[in-house]
Amino acid sequence: MIEERKQKLGLLALRPGKRIPTEITAPGFNFGHSLLGNACYEVVHFAFEFYGFGTYNVLINPNNPLAQVVLDSMIDSGEYFFLAIGPNQGVTAFRSEIGKETLAGITDNLVRIKRSTTSDAQYQQALSQFQKRPLPPGQLLNWVCRDNVGYLDIASDRLEMMPASNRDETISAGDNTSCVSQRRELAELLDGKVNELIRAGITDDFMLLSHMASDMPLFKRLMDLSRGGCMNDICAVYPGLYRFAKLLERIATGIQSGEIEVPR
Repeated sequence: MIEERKQKLGLLALRPGKRIPTEITAPGFNFGHSLLGNACYEVVHFAFEFYGFGTYNVLINPNNPLAQVVLDSMIDSGEYFFLAIGPNQGVTAFRSEIGKETLAGITDNLVRIKRSTTSDAQYQQALSQFQKRPLPPGQLLNWVCRDNVGYLDIASDRLEMMPASNRDETISAGDNTSCVSQRRELAELLDGKVNELIRAGITDDFMLLSHMASDMPLFKRLMDLSRGGCMNDICAVYPGLYRFAKLLERIATGIQSGEIEVPR
């Protein structure tokens, strides 16, 4: 649970293991949910898609007392908080007005969710099945902090979150710590995706380009942050990024020379 302006709301916290860049979190995320299982048990599924970055899936046992309180709060208030916790313990907070339509699937099955008898073994079975064919494709996170209803008490054990200092976000005239950090994060992200595709056997240039098409906004952002020759230095450190950059350069040159025809 979380409290804002003396209003107590349900909370979903995500620790993806890596910092999600500000330019990714700025437009928000795509939130989805479903009810999985069969006639004998049910599991609540939440999905969080950060555009151009990654998708994270969470499966929750509705028979869990802690989960029951949070789900009730989400449905009753029509609002919830979502926190993305970074490796440096920094937090990006989202407050979302869900509305009845967004939670229609859960609301329609609310009676069954409240009467759920899903056992831990059945929950583990659902996890195993989901891991084999995740939908939507993405990373399945471990559900932690689920075994102590004391976590719902925010009166005695409070963690106060304060907004980041504006001083930390000040942009100086020259190269600054914020830009350096963003460049590194974007470079590592793009480099990792290219290397992962190559390890999967995707070595053809145009196949590689098609798989990386959705990441073009991230590459453009990296270019915008790397003016004055910084891009060459970054590519020298990240081989996967270098290959992607050279591929785009060859395509641009081919289009300019007429060697590559662009449909009109």
